[in-house]
Amino acid sequence: MNKEELKSLLEKFDAGHCTAEEVGMLESWYLQWRTDEEIDLADAEAEQRIDHIWSRLDEEPEVQKTPLRLWPRFAAAAVILIALSSALFFYFHRGGSTPAMIAKQDVPAGGNKAYLTLADGKRIVLNDAANGQLAKETGVAISKSADGQLIYTLSDQGTAQITQPRYNKIETPKGGQYQVVLPDGTKVWLNSASSLRFPAMFTNLKTREVELNGEAYFEVAHNKKQPFIVKTARQELSVLGTHFNLSSYADEDVTKTTLLQGAVLIRRLGDIVNPVEGKDFAVLKPGQQATLRKSIQTGPADIEMATAWKEGNFLFKELDLKSILRQLSRWYDVEVDYSHVPENRFFMGFISRSVNLSKVLEMLEIAGGIQFEIDEKTIKVINLKH
Repeated sequence: MNKEELKSLLEKFDAGHCTAEEVGMLESWYLQWRTDEEIDLADAEAEQRIDHIWSRLDEEPEVQKTPLRLWPRFAAAAVILIALSSALFFYFHRGGSTPAMIAKQDVPAGGNKAYLTLADGKRIVLNDAANGQLAKETGVAISKSADGQLIYTLSDQGTAQITQPRYNKIETPKGGQYQVVLPDGTKVWLNSASSLRFPAMFTNLKTREVELNGEAYFEVAHNKKQPFIVKTARQELSVLGTHFNLSSYADEDVTKTTLLQGAVLIRRLGDIVNPVEGKDFAVLKPGQQATLRKSIQTGPADIEMATAWKEGNFLFKELDLKSILRQLSRWYDVEVDYSHVPENRFFMGFISRSVNLSKVLEMLEIAGGIQFEIDEKTIKVINLKH
């Protein structure tokens, strides 16, 4: 978009005549302008006007979560789970007897566990560390709160000039989760088997850039002059201040970005000569989800399903058994023998992540005509009814 086209679009937006597609073009351009050194805008008045317009674009309300309703749908190889109080009852259309769960050793649910690696290489086991200050780095104090959060607070030296960012890294093992408050006030909930690498201080940096492996929920502190960038193995996401969930596990073939509030620009990484909007990059609006395999696709988001883990639950909506077992493997820190896992079993339902593994597998047994065994922290399918 050249300057004349931009000016025309700005005037159209000011008058309230922009289409949804044109608003998306403005958002995409603005995020690229804030993160791309090659885009020049010398007109100070135009810059001020764009910032004013962005403040309006960025006031999109957060998507409200609606109460969960699960309705029976009996279809081939489909399973219906209905949540009643704290218990779950599974109904499978095939009927027949219910196999018994065989557990040679049960496995408790995961919890708050993480490791912090400082810029000097020192490693801290957060779940074993006492509450209070854990460490100090140039310009920042690092502490653990009573409720188990890792908090970065700028010290008196927080405005000091830095030439190179000093990176910290927080990692959750399988069976772990943790919450961190970054030095800019951004809150991050890290799911199991995930890691976040970030500068210990964002002061005087052009962007707030972090690297994610795994899954995290972000509530990004607003700063229109310092975009927040999340890099994964497959994509780069740019925001100014927003709420979103990002899942990018190495053992999954898809990266999912779910937006609850604000706007985000997603770019597919790789050797891309002429990027195409809607394939190589896209702007999400609240209530949308982007999925990235070979290209980016956008559509309506299932907010409850994307954020259930953060609320302490498993939520399945016609999810295949292999995908469910991958979630269980990460949360309960177990291995899975996939050699006899069927391809044609799909589940719908809800259960707390606080229960032991045997309880979840028992419910799946009742629902799906499947018999499991936990043997030396490995889940195995040992009997399958057709």
